[in-house]
Amino acid sequence: MELASDLLASVLRQTRQPQAALAWLASAWPEIAGRTLSAHARPVHCAEGRLDLAVDGQPWQAEIERLAPALRERINGAWGAPLVREVKCISARQGSAAGEHDNNRNPFIRRRSF
Repeated sequence: MELASDLLASVLRQTRQPQAALAWLASAWPEIAGRTLSAHARPVHCAEGRLDLAVDGQPWQAEIERLAPALRERINGAWGAPLVREVKCISARQGSAAGEHDNNRNPFIRRRSF
């Protein structure tokens, strides 16, 4: 029986939208990276073969750099096609500043104008 994540990945691959790949990756991340690593690193951007991970600190960044080839292989295997060629670590603060909590970029939260 095909797993729901495999089915979702195949449908999203066909859309060819960069946001779709990131959405899939964010949902599949705990399964791909494992519970411990996913608690300290999360995908924040995925485009043109590059995956940016927001990482809690230097020790986790070093661990991800060490595991990057295995992570790429697991991501691409789960996606069913080449998706990631490069894994780049950024600080968790940079990940937030990239628009994750920006009210102007979030379609569901808008700033009030007085």
